[in-house]
Order: sequence, then C-alpha cells, then structure tokens
Amino acid sequence: MKPNISIIIITNDNHVTLRDTLPGMLSQQYDSQYEIVIVRNTRRGEMTDLLEPFLQKHKNLHSTFLPDKPQYITGEAVEILLGVKAAKYENIIVIPPTFHTESDTWLNDLTESLMIEGNPEEDLLSDDRPIVLGDAHYYKSSGFFKRRRHTKKVKKAMKVWCKENGINRKVLFATKDTRHTLALAMRRQDYMEDIMLRNIIQTHLIL
Repeated sequence: MKPNISIIIITNDNHVTLRDTLPGMLSQQYDSQYEIVIVRNTRRGEMTDLLEPFLQKHKNLHSTFLPDKPQYITGEAVEILLGVKAAKYENIIVIPPTFHTESDTWLNDLTESLMIEGNPEEDLLSDDRPIVLGDAHYYKSSGFFKRRRHTKKVKKAMKVWCKENGINRKVLFATKDTRHTLALAMRRQDYMEDIMLRNIIQTHLIL
C-alpha cells in the first residue's frame, strides 16, 4: 500500500489552466488515499465558479484562499503555508496549475519512484531525504540559463541546512525520470517545524 498523499496546487487564480489540470488529477487510480488542496488568491470570482462543480462531485478536493496579509510577507510564502496547513496527510506533493498528466497512474508511478527501499510504507520520504525538488513549475516556461541560475540559488540556500543535518544535497533533487512530474515533495511536519527548510522550499518554489 502506498502512503496517503496531499497534492497542493497554488493557482494564482489561473482558472484557465486549472480547468484543464483538474480532471486528470481527480481521476488518478491510486492505491491509497489522496486529496487535492487548491490555494487561490481570492474568495470569490471566476476561480470559485470553476471549482464549485468539482468540489460538489469530488470529496477529496478542497480549496482555501489567501487572506489579508502583513506587507512584509510575500503572497507566495503565505500561499505555500496555507496549502500545507490545509493538507491532512503527512506526505505532500506540490504541482503547478499548468501541470497536465495524460496518465491515470501518474501518482502511483511517482510515489513508487520516490519511495526508498526499507522505508515504512506509510512514509514517502526519510530523515536522510526529507524533500525532493522537481522542476515541473518552471521547466517549460524558463530557458536553460534561467533554470541553471535558479538551481544555483536553491543549492546556495540549502548549503548550511544540509551541512547541519548531515544530508547529501544531491539526493534531494529528483531524477531525470521524475523531475518534470512534480515541483516538490515534502513532509508536512518538517515544513511546519523547520524554518530553514521552509526557506529552502520557498526559494525553490518562488521564481
């Protein structure tokens, strides 16, 4: 049995792309439980109108919205936090609203590729690899040099944290086979409790 998964999608109220993404995400043939958490910018509007039929039909689809925030906190940082707080499962996968899967086994295949042999079946990651960084949120929209600069920035943000925790930085990046199929995989408790890790995640997700 696979671990239960929470999939977070930060929409930026892009209802057009999400309209094409949701059907495939909601039709996954997964061996365990999974939910989708949509984080939107506003409480009302076209995004709400789009989601309403899906929310009524699918009990594993949930939605939250961005409240008023202090000026010194970026909207993206709050959106990530909202999604994680709304997630009910420990294992979290983040994908962009533009992500399209043509297979109903995408989630099954992805979790199989991420799980480490010997790990408990209910846990996707481990203390040696508490996050996995993919590039589904920017590889189609960014050129080679921009992707390279972004990777260098993320590695720099990871340097001290990896050293303090005795973690090999290389194992935190998704393989060629999986990097385009997710933006990030992480554990909910790690994100909530580790401020340095939270900074790495935000650096990776906020381009």
